[in-house]
Amino acid sequence: MKFCSPRQRPFDKKTGKAISTQTIEKYVQDMVSMVWDANKYIDVQAPWVLKKTDKERMNTVLYVLMEVMRHVAVLYQPLMPTSSNVILDQLGVPEDEREFEHLGKEECKIQLGREVNKPKAVFPRFEVPTAGEPAKA
Repeated sequence: MKFCSPRQRPFDKKTGKAISTQTIEKYVQDMVSMVWDANKYIDVQAPWVLKKTDKERMNTVLYVLMEVMRHVAVLYQPLMPTSSNVILDQLGVPEDEREFEHLGKEECKIQLGREVNKPKAVFPRFEVPTAGEPAKA
């Protein structure tokens, strides 16, 4: 499975069109799709296994995921500014590099070797209920 960053597949154009036409539900669908793709990437790449077998590949996988999270957090800012900024803070993204225009700039990517803050949960874990059980957050 090949994972493409938002810039590689014209994701910014898709989200930009949804925002410019004020189709917020389409914008949210595109964002959720991007997050699901990242989840699939994690499952397929299994960085926890790579840690034992191929640390260089593990580092690449984790870097790609950090870049995806940077894109997600920047793109989610209009909808969830506080949560997005918590994620961007954890990734060490400077406050002056959090606009849509920074997504395609090479110099705004997370720099290799940059220390990141210890991750903290931004959202409560959602457990999918089994039949007849109420949802837990």
